[in-house]
Amino acid sequence: MARNKKHIKGDRAELIAAEFFIEKGFYVFRNMSQQGPADMAVLDPDGNIMLVDVKALSLRTKNGWKINRTPSDEQARLNVQLCYVNLETRELTDHVPRKGNYRRGNVIDIKTYMKVHAPE
Repeated sequence: MARNKKHIKGDRAELIAAEFFIEKGFYVFRNMSQQGPADMAVLDPDGNIMLVDVKALSLRTKNGWKINRTPSDEQARLNVQLCYVNLETRELTDHVPRKGNYRRGNVIDIKTYMKVHAPE
């Protein structure tokens, strides 16, 4: 089966995101199947787990605004965090539509965690 540009774009985004987390000192575990609510599980040295779904940054051709995605019902239930990768700049940004405390059991909110534990 031929791979389309969308799959290649997604694979590149996942690899860039994995590299980002590895450089920050996290352990990265990628999803082995093609389907699933998360692309990777990210484990910090303290044992906190982030479930991450990676999206390649897409901009609207009409006005250049970022296309936002929302988590599926299953992703919301599992507290899967969405993060976006700009394939041109290799920057990773986050978008967390849920608000509140960054810790939910052993799964944490990537945006708040990175502000607290890995400031630029």
